[in-house]
Amino acid sequence: MRMATRLAMAVAVLALAAGVLLVAASGPLPGDGVDRCAGQDARLAALDELDAFAVLPPGSRQVEESATAAECVGDDSAGPWLYSSRVRTYGGNREDLIRFYEGELSGLGWRRGGPKPGPSVVRTCFTRKAEPGWETLTITFVQGAEADGTFRISAEAAVDGSRIGC
Repeated sequence: MRMATRLAMAVAVLALAAGVLLVAASGPLPGDGVDRCAGQDARLAALDELDAFAVLPPGSRQVEESATAAECVGDDSAGPWLYSSRVRTYGGNREDLIRFYEGELSGLGWRRGGPKPGPSVVRTCFTRKAEPGWETLTITFVQGAEADGTFRISAEAAVDGSRIGC
């Protein structure tokens, strides 16, 4: 009986040690106080100055009240990611706006990955492989602002360089 108890105790200790090693190897857990955005300032600044933000459809203008937004979101369960956006208006229709961006962005290496242009399209996106990883550019039409053609153009990149889906 004594041998069985020692064996059971040894198995329990080994299982506990294996669990501790597994947790340690998986990295920090959400809410553990680790700054997952540390060291991302230069990359965030580059994302905020993305070439696609310089592409403006004729008649489009940036909404003055909406300062550019750029941040690193480090507490997301999917992993930390970088984000930058602009809010603009456009006098034409949604289909023309998406077609314009499709034409202009393809020359910069972007490929459309979202829905095809149409009057009911609320959001579409483009992706490209860049250094040090994938970038996603999204055009979202602001609901309730169809009359003035308000839309948000935003860029995202995962800190680890993985692809962010559309």
